[in-house]
Amino acid sequence: MEQEVHVKIKKIRKQKKMTLKDVSEKTGFSISFLSQMERGISPITMVSLKKISSALDIQMKTLFDEEQNTREYYRRDNDAALLGLQRNYKHFKILSGRFDKRKLDSFLLVMEPKSTGFEAGSHDGEEFFYVLKGIGTFIVDGEEFTIKSGESIHYPSTKPHTVYNHEDEELEMLCVLTPPLF
Repeated sequence: MEQEVHVKIKKIRKQKKMTLKDVSEKTGFSISFLSQMERGISPITMVSLKKISSALDIQMKTLFDEEQNTREYYRRDNDAALLGLQRNYKHFKILSGRFDKRKLDSFLLVMEPKSTGFEAGSHDGEEFFYVLKGIGTFIVDGEEFTIKSGESIHYPSTKPHTVYNHEDEELEMLCVLTPPLF
Protein backbone atom coordinates (compact mmCIF):
# COMPACT_ATOMS: atom_id res chain seq x y z
CA MET A 1 0.00 0.00 0.00
CA GLU A 2 1.49 3.25 -1.09
CA GLN A 3 -0.04 5.56 1.48
CA GLU A 4 -1.00 4.94 5.05
CA VAL A 5 -4.68 5.10 5.96
CA HIS A 6 -4.54 8.45 7.75
CA VAL A 7 -2.88 10.09 4.73
CA LYS A 8 -5.56 8.73 2.38
CA ILE A 9 -8.38 9.92 4.66
CA LYS A 10 -7.04 13.48 4.67
CA LYS A 11 -6.48 13.42 0.90
CA ILE A 12 -10.02 12.19 0.20
CA ARG A 13 -11.54 14.68 2.65
CA LYS A 14 -9.76 17.56 0.91
CA GLN A 15 -10.72 16.26 -2.56
CA LYS A 16 -14.34 16.30 -1.43
CA LYS A 17 -13.86 19.86 -0.10
CA MET A 18 -14.94 18.77 3.38
CA THR A 19 -13.68 20.39 6.56
CA LEU A 20 -12.83 18.55 9.76
CA LYS A 21 -15.99 20.14 11.17
CA ASP A 22 -18.06 18.54 8.37
CA VAL A 23 -16.64 15.10 9.16
CA SER A 24 -17.05 15.72 12.90
CA GLU A 25 -20.74 16.48 12.47
CA LYS A 26 -21.31 13.31 10.43
CA THR A 27 -19.32 10.96 12.70
CA GLY A 28 -19.80 12.43 16.16
CA PHE A 29 -15.99 12.47 16.61
CA SER A 30 -14.32 15.62 17.90
CA ILE A 31 -12.43 17.86 15.49
CA SER A 32 -9.38 17.38 17.71
CA PHE A 33 -9.55 13.57 17.38
CA LEU A 34 -10.01 13.78 13.60
CA SER A 35 -7.08 16.16 13.25
CA GLN A 36 -4.83 13.90 15.33
CA MET A 37 -6.02 10.85 13.39
CA GLU A 38 -5.21 12.52 10.04
CA ARG A 39 -1.69 13.25 11.32
CA GLY A 40 -1.21 9.64 12.43
CA ILE A 41 -1.15 10.55 16.13
CA SER A 42 -4.47 9.03 17.28
CA PRO A 43 -5.17 5.35 16.62
CA ILE A 44 -7.90 4.36 14.19
CA THR A 45 -10.14 1.42 15.07
CA MET A 46 -12.25 -0.52 12.61
CA VAL A 47 -15.42 1.04 14.05
CA SER A 48 -14.11 4.60 13.75
CA LEU A 49 -12.80 3.87 10.27
CA LYS A 50 -16.25 2.67 9.21
CA LYS A 51 -17.85 5.89 10.51
CA ILE A 52 -15.26 8.06 8.76
CA SER A 53 -15.70 6.14 5.49
CA SER A 54 -19.47 6.67 5.69
CA ALA A 55 -18.99 10.38 6.38
CA LEU A 56 -16.72 10.66 3.33
CA ASP A 57 -19.25 8.64 1.31
CA ILE A 58 -16.68 6.02 0.30
CA GLN A 59 -16.33 2.30 0.81
CA MET A 60 -13.81 1.39 3.49
CA LYS A 61 -11.87 -0.70 1.01
CA THR A 62 -11.04 2.49 -0.92
CA LEU A 63 -8.60 3.35 1.84
CA PHE A 64 -6.73 0.09 1.39
CA ASP A 65 -6.98 -0.68 -2.32
CA GLU A 66 -3.61 -1.07 -3.87
CA GLU A 67 -3.15 0.45 -7.27
CA GLN A 68 -3.62 -2.67 -9.33
CA ASN A 69 -5.78 -3.69 -12.24
CA THR A 70 -5.31 -7.42 -11.93
CA ARG A 71 -7.36 -9.82 -9.91
CA GLU A 72 -5.74 -11.86 -7.21
CA TYR A 73 -7.13 -15.23 -6.16
CA TYR A 74 -4.56 -16.24 -3.58
CA ARG A 75 -2.44 -14.70 -0.84
CA ARG A 76 1.19 -15.49 -0.18
CA ASP A 77 2.46 -16.12 3.32
CA ASN A 78 4.63 -12.99 3.14
CA ASP A 79 1.84 -10.63 2.02
CA ALA A 80 1.84 -7.53 4.18
CA ALA A 81 -0.73 -6.96 6.87
CA LEU A 82 -2.67 -3.69 6.83
CA LEU A 83 -0.49 -0.59 7.17
CA GLY A 84 -1.39 2.56 9.02
CA LEU A 85 -4.38 1.18 10.85
CA GLN A 86 -3.87 1.13 14.60
CA ARG A 87 -6.00 -1.83 15.44
CA ASN A 88 -7.24 -3.84 18.34
CA TYR A 89 -5.00 -6.61 17.08
CA LYS A 90 -1.27 -7.31 17.28
CA HIS A 91 -1.51 -8.84 13.82
CA PHE A 92 -4.24 -8.27 11.22
CA LYS A 93 -3.70 -10.01 7.90
CA ILE A 94 -6.09 -10.08 4.94
CA LEU A 95 -6.46 -13.64 3.63
CA SER A 96 -9.11 -13.03 0.94
CA GLY A 97 -8.41 -12.79 -2.74
CA ARG A 98 -9.20 -9.62 -4.64
CA PHE A 99 -11.67 -9.63 -7.48
CA ASP A 100 -14.84 -7.81 -8.51
CA LYS A 101 -18.11 -8.58 -6.72
CA ARG A 102 -16.59 -10.53 -3.82
CA LYS A 103 -19.15 -11.36 -1.14
CA LEU A 104 -16.86 -11.89 1.87
CA ASP A 105 -13.55 -11.01 3.50
CA SER A 106 -11.36 -13.27 5.59
CA PHE A 107 -8.64 -12.34 8.06
CA LEU A 108 -6.09 -13.83 10.42
CA LEU A 109 -6.27 -11.90 13.69
CA VAL A 110 -3.93 -12.06 16.65
CA MET A 111 -4.89 -10.20 19.83
CA GLU A 112 -2.44 -9.42 22.64
CA PRO A 113 -2.97 -10.98 26.08
CA LYS A 114 -5.24 -8.97 28.42
CA SER A 115 -6.70 -6.88 25.55
CA THR A 116 -9.88 -5.11 26.64
CA GLY A 117 -11.79 -1.90 26.10
CA PHE A 118 -12.60 -2.08 22.41
CA GLU A 119 -15.69 -0.24 21.27
CA ALA A 120 -18.63 -2.37 20.13
CA GLY A 121 -19.77 -1.89 16.57
CA SER A 122 -22.35 -3.12 14.11
CA HIS A 123 -22.73 -3.22 10.35
CA ASP A 124 -24.66 -5.10 7.69
CA GLY A 125 -23.78 -8.74 7.14
CA GLU A 126 -22.48 -11.65 9.19
CA GLU A 127 -19.30 -12.54 11.07
CA PHE A 128 -17.77 -15.94 11.69
CA PHE A 129 -14.77 -16.50 13.99
CA TYR A 130 -12.84 -19.73 14.51
CA VAL A 131 -10.42 -19.63 17.44
CA LEU A 132 -7.08 -21.17 16.49
CA LYS A 133 -5.30 -20.47 19.79
CA GLY A 134 -6.39 -19.03 23.12
CA ILE A 135 -9.79 -18.05 24.50
CA GLY A 136 -11.92 -15.18 23.20
CA THR A 137 -14.72 -13.41 25.01
CA PHE A 138 -17.31 -12.26 22.49
CA ILE A 139 -20.14 -9.94 23.43
CA VAL A 140 -22.97 -9.98 20.89
CA ASP A 141 -26.07 -7.88 21.53
CA GLY A 142 -25.22 -7.76 25.24
CA GLU A 143 -24.77 -11.54 25.62
CA GLU A 144 -21.32 -12.90 26.53
CA PHE A 145 -19.82 -16.01 24.88
CA THR A 146 -16.51 -17.68 25.79
CA ILE A 147 -14.99 -19.30 22.69
CA LYS A 148 -11.98 -21.62 23.11
CA SER A 149 -9.42 -23.01 20.69
CA GLY A 150 -11.20 -25.29 18.20
CA GLU A 151 -14.57 -23.56 18.70
CA SER A 152 -16.39 -21.01 16.57
CA ILE A 153 -19.01 -18.29 16.76
CA HIS A 154 -21.23 -16.98 13.94
CA TYR A 155 -23.62 -14.04 14.32
CA PRO A 156 -25.39 -11.27 12.41
CA SER A 157 -23.14 -8.20 12.32
CA THR A 158 -26.17 -5.96 12.69
CA LYS A 159 -26.06 -6.77 16.42
CA PRO A 160 -23.59 -4.67 18.47
CA HIS A 161 -20.52 -6.85 18.97
CA THR A 162 -16.97 -6.86 20.25
CA VAL A 163 -14.28 -9.32 21.30
CA TYR A 164 -11.85 -9.30 24.24
CA ASN A 165 -8.88 -11.37 25.27
CA HIS A 166 -8.92 -11.57 29.08
CA GLU A 167 -6.33 -14.37 29.09
CA ASP A 168 -2.54 -14.37 29.64
CA GLU A 169 -1.82 -15.73 26.15
CA GLU A 170 -2.39 -14.37 22.66
CA LEU A 171 -5.74 -14.99 20.99
CA GLU A 172 -5.40 -16.14 17.37
CA MET A 173 -8.51 -16.32 15.19
CA LEU A 174 -9.71 -16.83 11.66
CA CYS A 175 -12.44 -14.31 10.82
CA VAL A 176 -14.80 -14.42 7.83
CA LEU A 177 -17.31 -11.63 7.35
CA THR A 178 -19.76 -10.15 4.92
CA PRO A 179 -19.96 -7.78 3.19
CA PRO A 180 -16.31 -7.28 2.30
CA LEU A 181 -14.62 -4.38 4.06
CA PHE A 182 -11.54 -4.15 1.85
